[in-house]
Amino acid sequence: MKKIVLALVMIAALFSAACKSKPATYEDDPRSKIVGAEGITRPEWMNRVPKSDDIYYVVGDGREAATDTVRRNLARSDALAKLSQWKSAVVADTMKNYIEEGGTIGNTQTLMRFEQATITRSTANVAGFDQEEYWVDPNGIYHILYSYPKAGLKTDFQTTVSDFQRNEAAAFAEFKANQAFEYLEAQLDKHDN
Repeated sequence: MKKIVLALVMIAALFSAACKSKPATYEDDPRSKIVGAEGITRPEWMNRVPKSDDIYYVVGDGREAATDTVRRNLARSDALAKLSQWKSAVVADTMKNYIEEGGTIGNTQTLMRFEQATITRSTANVAGFDQEEYWVDPNGIYHILYSYPKAGLKTDFQTTVSDFQRNEAAAFAEFKANQAFEYLEAQLDKHDN
C-alpha cells in the first residue's frame, strides 16, 4: 500500500513539474496587442507603472472632452490629483507612525499643524513633475505617464521644518520635526508606487 501511495505522489510531482509554465511576460498579455488611435500598441507602463527608489510615477487619464488639448489637460489634472493623494498619504502616514512609534506625548496638536503645513506645501509644489510618455487608446482617451522626483517631497518637508522653526509658538517642535523628517525618509523607502 505504501508503494502505491509513493508511486502516486511521484506521478503527481512529475505531472506538476511538467505542467509548470514559464512566467507570463507583457507580450503574453492580450492587452499588449491593443493598437491605439495613433497606431501605437499599448505600452507596458499601462499595465505596470514603473517603480523607482528616486522617482514616483503616475498615470493620468484624459476622458470625455471634445478636443485633444482638453483630454491632455484632463490627463495632467488627473495625474496631479493622484500625485497629491500620494504625497498626502506619505506625509500623513509618516506623521502618524512617528507620533505613535516615537512615543510623542503632550502637545501633538503642533505636530498635526506641522503635518498639515507639509501636506499643503507639498501638494502645491509640482516642480519636477514631468511627462514621460503618452498613449491614446482606440477610444481617443489620453493616458500619460508622469514622473516626480521623491526628493521634491523631502525638500518640501525640510522647508516646512525650517519655516515651522521660525514660529515661536512651535519652537519646542524643532527637534521633533527634524526627527520626523528622518522618519519620512524611512517611510519613503517603505512606500512603493
